[in-house]
Amino acid sequence: MKRVVFQVFFSFLMVSIICCSLGIPKAPEGKDPIKLYYSDPAQVELISARGTRVFIDVITPEALSSPPTKNDVLLTTHNHGDHRRLDFVKIFPGQQLDVKIGEIKMEDVVIRGIASAHNEGHEFRSEGGSNYIFIVDMGGLRIAHFGDIGQDALTPEQLSALGKVDIAITQLSNFYSGMNAANKKGFNLMDQVKPRLIIPTHIFESTCAKMAVDKWTGYKSSKKFISISPEDLPSKTSIIFMGQNANSVDLPDSSF
Repeated sequence: MKRVVFQVFFSFLMVSIICCSLGIPKAPEGKDPIKLYYSDPAQVELISARGTRVFIDVITPEALSSPPTKNDVLLTTHNHGDHRRLDFVKIFPGQQLDVKIGEIKMEDVVIRGIASAHNEGHEFRSEGGSNYIFIVDMGGLRIAHFGDIGQDALTPEQLSALGKVDIAITQLSNFYSGMNAANKKGFNLMDQVKPRLIIPTHIFESTCAKMAVDKWTGYKSSKKFISISPEDLPSKTSIIFMGQNANSVDLPDSSF
């Protein structure tokens, strides 16, 4: 009996050491709702219950809930004009991950940036690459912003880093990424991730919007933000259209 107890303890200890050595962060716990603001084409503002703010792909600063401060974080997925505003990047007063991998830990938020590709075949680079995925753990939720990912499939390493995603913010149709209704690339990527909620960004083909609501339970939101906690998540993958995308679908309003 003592030997069994020792083996269990030793196994637990080794897992803990490996996690620490790999720098695997613990997702902050919390049940209070976070706020998620969305502005076209892919701008997102996340606000924790404590008021910590994370901005992603900001091109319309005036759409933010308030001007940025040194306590805020800015993440930029890639260097395209509809995702990165250079003048805003240069004057931003807080921490940044600007088109690069990295990690930022705060009291109630953990952020990781991992390399991806804007188009299939693009090289994964630690900095200055074609696209990055940002994983934000906040309020008991894991939110992943995929930028303009255009890979045919996510790699095992990317899937391992992503873990269990609650909310995925991603494109479904973008000819600049070789993503369309015919190849279903955006849908196939989400089949790999299996998030509980999808917020679509680029939808260049109306066919893709119809495909999305045929595949997943669909909602729309006419509000600038949704308020959501882990308990609010749907039991199976659903999709909520925000911004201009909400005007392109005839769906019930979300309760978020």
